[in-house]
Amino acid sequence: MKLVAKLRLFDSPYTVCYISQKCFLLPDEKYYKAIGVNAGECCEIELADEDKVKPIVYKVNALILQPFVKECVKSKIYRTKVMQFFNKIARKSARAVLYVLIILEPPDKEILDYVWNEKLIKLLWTRIEIENAFSWLSTLGGAYSALGDYFEHCAEEAGKISVRQYKLSKMLGDDSLAARSILYSALSQAQKNNLKLSRYIVRNVYIFGVNTKDKRLVRMCQGVWAKLKYLRQLQKNSTNLMIECKGDRQC
Repeated sequence: MKLVAKLRLFDSPYTVCYISQKCFLLPDEKYYKAIGVNAGECCEIELADEDKVKPIVYKVNALILQPFVKECVKSKIYRTKVMQFFNKIARKSARAVLYVLIILEPPDKEILDYVWNEKLIKLLWTRIEIENAFSWLSTLGGAYSALGDYFEHCAEEAGKISVRQYKLSKMLGDDSLAARSILYSALSQAQKNNLKLSRYIVRNVYIFGVNTKDKRLVRMCQGVWAKLKYLRQLQKNSTNLMIECKGDRQC
């Protein structure tokens, strides 16, 4: 005996499936994916005499569909039991092929945990707001950092913004963002002429970037280090110029 069933998958048209002791077949791989089951064998199923035979109507809970298809794909014993069950419903019909119309009904109780969903929504929105605040701080910090080369109070404000970014990145649990925030503070310290502290920070962040294989962070460290070398050179030139001026006055 062979069994041909028609399934309605959500809003899609009827899907025909073929069940025998040897196999379970759906017309296309996409139907397996729609149910959430690993794809099995597929084939084109022709039902020339389908309209001539009145199908067996069977209503079932929609939550049963996935385990039903999964077991039909995997287990020969289960397929045999399914065929015996529908044969019994058909009152031991002598037909070689049984036609079954399976109607999926909505479950009495939802399996979704709405309380947990509410908690997840709050966590999600918290993360979105934190990321949004981080983006605004990055824009604002970049502006202050650009002016920090000329105004010390701007460099000071850029350092404060980097501290806020560090706190937000820790709330997000992103160590890479936290390391970048620390690197921004190193740039602020350099603009305030604290080159020794800035070099110490950049070295530590560079080591972290190498260990975590964060190429972007490593390149950022190299960029800040190049600026430190430039500022150090300016500092040396300024010191030499002051010494020369003092020497000229003594002469």
